[in-house]
Order: sequence, then structure tokens, then C-alpha cells
Amino acid sequence: MYISPGCLEKLSANEKQIIQLKAEKILHVGTVEQDKYPLSRKRLPLDSLREYPHIRPRTTMVSSITRIRSTLDFATHTFFQKYGFRHVQVPIITATDTEGFSEKFQVTTLLGKTSKEEEPVGVSDADVVSLETVKAAIKEKSGVVEQFKRSDSNRESLIVAVQDLQKTNELARQIEAREKSKPATSVKPDSLNFNDDFFGRPSYLTVSGRFHLESYACGIGNVYSFGPRFQADKTVSSKHVAEMWTVEVEMAFSQLGDAMKCAEDYFKFLCKWILDNCPEEMKFVSKRIDKTITHRLEYMTTSSYDKISYREAVEILRKVPDKAFETQLQWGVPLTAEHLSYLADDHYKRPVIIYDYPKAVKPFYVRLNEDGQTVAAFELVVPKIGTVITGNQNEERFNVLNTRITEFDLSRDQYEWYLDLRRHGTVKHSGFSLRFDLMVLLTTGLIDVRDVIPFPRSHGKANS
Repeated sequence: MYISPGCLEKLSANEKQIIQLKAEKILHVGTVEQDKYPLSRKRLPLDSLREYPHIRPRTTMVSSITRIRSTLDFATHTFFQKYGFRHVQVPIITATDTEGFSEKFQVTTLLGKTSKEEEPVGVSDADVVSLETVKAAIKEKSGVVEQFKRSDSNRESLIVAVQDLQKTNELARQIEAREKSKPATSVKPDSLNFNDDFFGRPSYLTVSGRFHLESYACGIGNVYSFGPRFQADKTVSSKHVAEMWTVEVEMAFSQLGDAMKCAEDYFKFLCKWILDNCPEEMKFVSKRIDKTITHRLEYMTTSSYDKISYREAVEILRKVPDKAFETQLQWGVPLTAEHLSYLADDHYKRPVIIYDYPKAVKPFYVRLNEDGQTVAAFELVVPKIGTVITGNQNEERFNVLNTRITEFDLSRDQYEWYLDLRRHGTVKHSGFSLRFDLMVLLTTGLIDVRDVIPFPRSHGKANS
């Protein structure tokens, strides 16, 4: 609708609102079908709003979160530009597995291709959607139907939801029938000839851009990047989705301590920037989500962070007599979310930096320490959230890096260009990655990352 000029008045202190606008005329430009509009009746819980990612920005909650997210975005560029870092855009598609052991999304134009004689006249949804994806959609849509039945939602919305569920069930039946009739000689991805693919070799959505950043750090100095990173991890978690935005940093002529110091300074800068530049939004989330959020951000801005080695962390956790961790704790295994939560939430009660991890639990390119058992890696762990920043000093020694690639049994041709950075001269360098979506989660006090991402993509869920 359009509101013509009117009279803007300041209300008395006793009123709920601060100001009011008395319009002379209101003109309706776009109308709403009130009985079908999902936001028309009452405040929907956040998990229900996820079903309407295209509509939820109209709510006060999501609009406030989005303004906080935008402010953190601006603060990131402000910090790194202030300290002389150059912004570099890294590729989303890569032929290199940066982590060496991550689940990746493969990018190909070969799957589903047939000869002209075999090409079908028409292709239905059942031909292109996996049964696993449809079953996940059925589960979610069944939950929506049940929620409508329990609430006082209008009957029309319930009917639409039931019809949608019925269509999805029918699609599942079609896919199951197709799978049963599929010939045994169907083409498998591992039998494809990637010489015929678009890029001429196996390619993936990037898990990390730090390799590409490293090449620029060796050329122009300190650099950073900010963009989406992808992991084909089916794990259902409130802290992870398939597409997450990440701030990545690479610094030339630096070691592990330099990366830890920069990461801590950057993290504190973001906390303070939000407090200084989003007073109204923080007042709103303090009232609606977490009354302690402002105090916690202030404390994280001003307090000093303990730095402990992985070995020290294990010793602390072993001395906990009254807490039985689900995962048996022993040196050389990754610290679980439960372990990290105890250290940050219960033991230190503030962010803590853990460094020098066992080499088996970190990527192959992390610099091997003199003991031959640990590597120069660190994690910044924050109360209520867990690990927000991971970082390390990179292995600059050609022979050591070459050996590590062999130990991880990695495809040699993927990393020849990365080895070139050592063959043709390099320096000691380090960097880190901040999971931006978790930083937004921290500053809003929310608990599920899907509520702070504009259009979250998770296993079985990418419908907009």
C-alpha cells in the first residue's frame, strides 16, 4: 500500500509506541488474500517460518536478523580494509579438495545425458528428483499439516497443505515405480568419462578458498575472501547446513601465533561493532530472544581469552569427575561439540583458543610441528555456539607437504599447482576461516543457523 503525506507526531512516554503517523489518505497498491496469507493470523514460530523463506523477511524478527547480518558483513570489510588486507574473489567451482577428506558436491554436465535416439519426449519430476529428497519433503510437509491441525489456522491453509502432501506422496510412488523398472545397466557416476565433461575433469563446489587465497598472499601480501562454501554432509544439525558463508584470511610472513592474534582481534571487533551500530536491533533480540545477549557480547569484547593446547584441553576434560561424556576421551581423537561446550561454557565461561591438534584430525596442508605428532592449528570456541573460527599455519616446506599428500592418499594431479607455490619460492604463512552464519547466530542469541540464513539449503531442502 501507499501512504500519502500526513502528520508525524511524537507520543507521550506512557504510550507503547514512540511516534505515530496520521495519514491523510491510504492507497492500496498490492492486495493480500487474507485467508491464505501465512502471516495474517498470529505470530508463527521460527521453524514454521522456514516453510516460507520468500515471505518471512516481512516479519519483525527476520528483518531485524537481516539488518544484523548486513552490519556484520560491512564490519568484516571494514576491519580487513582498515588493516591493509586485499579482498580477493575465489572460485566457487574447483578441481581441488581443499580439506582432503570432506564430503563434496560434484559439478558435472554428464549425468542424465542420452543419445538423441534415447532422449525422452518429456521428463517428469519423478525422473529428476531422488526418492531420498522426496521422503525428506514428505516428513517436513507432514509436520506442517499436523501443526495446522493443532493450531487455530484457517481451514483453507490446512486444505492446501494436505493437498501438497498428497501430491508429494504421489511423486514418491512414481519414483519408487521408476526405480523398480530401471534396467540393471544404468550409468553410474564412477563409470563416466570426465574428459567429455564441461571442465574435462572431476570438479566440485568449493569447501574452502584458502588454497586460492594462498597463491595471492604469496604475491601481494595479506588477503581475505568472503563467500559461500559447500559441504555435502547429510548430518542434521542446528549449526550446519549445506551452503554456509565463510570469511577466509591468508597472511604472508606470519606464523600460528599471528593467525590466533588476528582472529581474536577480528572476533572482538565484530562483537563491538554490533553493539555500537545496531542498538535498536539488539534491544529487540534482547527482549524477544535472549535477555543476556548484550551482556555476553560486551564481556567477549573486553575479556582476555585463554589459549591452551589440545593436550592441555584433554587433561582438563579427563579431570571432570561428575560428567560422563558420550564420546570416550583419549588423546588423538577430535574434541566433540560436547567437549568444546564444557570447556567454553563451564570451565572458562568465555571464549577459549585451543591449538596444536593431533595431525590426524586436521587437513594435510597444516604445518607439522617439531614433535612430528601435532600440527600448528587452532580453534576459537565460544560459549553456546562452539567453534566459530578455525585456523592454522600452512606447511611451507615442499618435502613435508609432499609427504603429507602421500600419507592422506590424495590424487597427486589435484595438488601439483599447490606444490608449485613451494617449488617456486614461498614464505611462512598462516590464516583462518570464520563461519559467518554462526557469528550471526551468536549475535542474535538464536540456536538454529537456518533462522539466520536468508535461504538455507540443507539435506532434502532447497525448494526456493
